[in-house]
Amino acid sequence: MATMRNRTVLKIQQNMNILNKPVEEKNVEFLANDYSIGNINIFSLIQKKKNNILDYVSKLISKNGQRNSAAIIKRTDENSKMFINCNKRKACGTTVGFFGIAFIIIFLLVPAIWRYSPSIQKRMIFLNHDHMPKVQNYSHPEVYGLRGTRNFYIDTKDNVTLGVWHILPSNLFVKYGANESNYEQLLSHGESIIIYMHGNSGARSNNQRIELYRKLRDINCHVIAVDYRSYADSTDVEIDETGLVSDAMETFKWVYERAHGSPIFGWGHSLGTGIGAHAFSLLEKENIYPHGLILEAPFNKMSEAIREYSTTKVLRYFPWFDFFIIDPVIENGIVFDTEQNLKNAKVPVLILHARDDIIIPYQLSENLYNYIKASRKSELTELILFDALYGFGHQFICRDNGIKKKIEKFIQNCLKTTS
Repeated sequence: MATMRNRTVLKIQQNMNILNKPVEEKNVEFLANDYSIGNINIFSLIQKKKNNILDYVSKLISKNGQRNSAAIIKRTDENSKMFINCNKRKACGTTVGFFGIAFIIIFLLVPAIWRYSPSIQKRMIFLNHDHMPKVQNYSHPEVYGLRGTRNFYIDTKDNVTLGVWHILPSNLFVKYGANESNYEQLLSHGESIIIYMHGNSGARSNNQRIELYRKLRDINCHVIAVDYRSYADSTDVEIDETGLVSDAMETFKWVYERAHGSPIFGWGHSLGTGIGAHAFSLLEKENIYPHGLILEAPFNKMSEAIREYSTTKVLRYFPWFDFFIIDPVIENGIVFDTEQNLKNAKVPVLILHARDDIIIPYQLSENLYNYIKASRKSELTELILFDALYGFGHQFICRDNGIKKKIEKFIQNCLKTTS
């Protein structure tokens, strides 16, 4: 019996130790005196006590847990706000830095580079090596779908060679198209001759230009399409306004010597309008009088074309715009002042412009028309604007269904005026 009691006391002590609850020796002994109690009830009592302690601990943990959880959530909330605010400050700083750098590049660095780099000015204005056709076989115009077309070259007085196409009128192509040796002689056959002066970039073989050649040949006009110096297969030399205008004049004189009275017109597009207007005004000073000049998508002067160009619009409101952007171009000899060049010219002028032209706004054509109309009241000056709904833009006035009739009418009016 004593041995059993000792075992019971030992078990009680072990259970109490597990519960981490100090138990006095006498209490344990008292409970163990009764064998039946020690053997049966003591452990249920201990288990009950254990459960009570566990409940208490659980409640304590739960209570403290809620308190601690609330504190943790609060601290997390505060940390999140601090993190967000920190990120906002960083993002704001990054944005300000980005726009600051962009401002310096766009509004200070680029204008400075433009002003002090004449070569960049010429490169960007003339684009003489850009947008070249994938196929560059100028010696065989039939590759571009042009039959009845002769490729040849004109040598200028300053040792520049110009690549040229001569597209026969439809009526002559049927009879003489196969024999290129007749092409020069056919210039004196009596049909109107149109010297085409293209805009910047590309060559005489660009698709939209070929579309126009076909329209002009359909109304029985010769087309002489020339590539200025440094364009296409013409001599690649330094390019400037003087050289381009000289090329147009040399081409006109070459045709003039062979036309023997056949009417000669000029058709300039975009930059070609500035070249043509300048060249024809100088020809008049040499007592050579073209029969008419068609200006497609012209500007009144280069400075205004630059000012209205989409890329420079964002800069033009700054007080230093003229100093950095306009003045250096003029100082570089790129003026193309069509208003002044046509101010006293006698050549009849037809201006064509699409209202949806985003390269050269049609308002510049209106300005040009109003200026030369007021300054040369007795000369034929016409303006035709094409509605934006047609979508002709800067290059495709040739797709107008009535373009042939408009050109034929202008040619007839010019011949009446000059006869």
